[in-house]
Amino acid sequence: MRPRPRHLLAALLGLAVLAALGLSGVVPGLGPPTLLGDPGAAPKASATTVGPAPATPSASETTPAGPLTLVGLGDSVPSAETCGCTGYVEQVGQRLGALTHRGWVVHNDANGGWTTSDVEDDLGSSSTRGHLASADLVLVEVGANDFDLDRVDDQGCFPAAGSGCWSATIAGLRDGLTRIITAIHRVDHRPDLRIALLGYWNVTVDGSVGRALGEDFVLGSDELTRLVNDTVHQVAATTGAVYVDAYSPLKGTSGTRDPTGDLLDDGDHPNSSGHTLLSTAVVDELATAGAVAAWRGAS
Repeated sequence: MRPRPRHLLAALLGLAVLAALGLSGVVPGLGPPTLLGDPGAAPKASATTVGPAPATPSASETTPAGPLTLVGLGDSVPSAETCGCTGYVEQVGQRLGALTHRGWVVHNDANGGWTTSDVEDDLGSSSTRGHLASADLVLVEVGANDFDLDRVDDQGCFPAAGSGCWSATIAGLRDGLTRIITAIHRVDHRPDLRIALLGYWNVTVDGSVGRALGEDFVLGSDELTRLVNDTVHQVAATTGAVYVDAYSPLKGTSGTRDPTGDLLDDGDHPNSSGHTLLSTAVVDELATAGAVAAWRGAS
């Protein structure tokens, strides 16, 4: 065999070195393709994007901050014990988790039949205080059970606003809710704690069940409900809480929407779709108040 020329041997050796470097990825263009999500890869610009572009997880999303805590207080509506469905308190936790990209721990301390005084008393229990101590959000809906609803259709109590039938109970509701909010802040001192107060679509039965009780019942229950909601709204405004309108989602702003399809057969409690309407109202008000953005930004 004839000896190879030196320049040919050098060329062959050079090609071998380049091939080895290419396989190791040292020489640009000869290494393996860059994988999506590679920290060293620059994202490619797209001329047109239809809908939100999938975002590469940021460091804060891949290693999120600790979970946030939601506590529910009140009566059978937030407890959802008669529904056999996921209540609005738990739904709010799920929806906030998706919106903030953070985990949420939900403690539902509401109980059926409870009055404002019952909730106030419960704030002294060690378990509820333990839940509130780490709360980022507290939802409160209570007050309907404070009233003697046998007088709802009593024409002597019309109009509800200013009626002696309800004035003492309304004053008790206002003072009780104010004390509840004060007690919550005594347990959880953080300035970024959010408390949301919910009103009602009706403090008693509604829809087809309510209509079956007559026009006076429909009129009286609606007037009393609006009076209760006004009171809850006033407390929220004076204490810095977020007020959540529960009337409009089920009854419409004018009160003409029929909520029958969003209530259980008892006409008194929301079913699954009713709880979804309420959870949407809560999340929307929290977003308007800037709470959702704050929780997302802190992740």
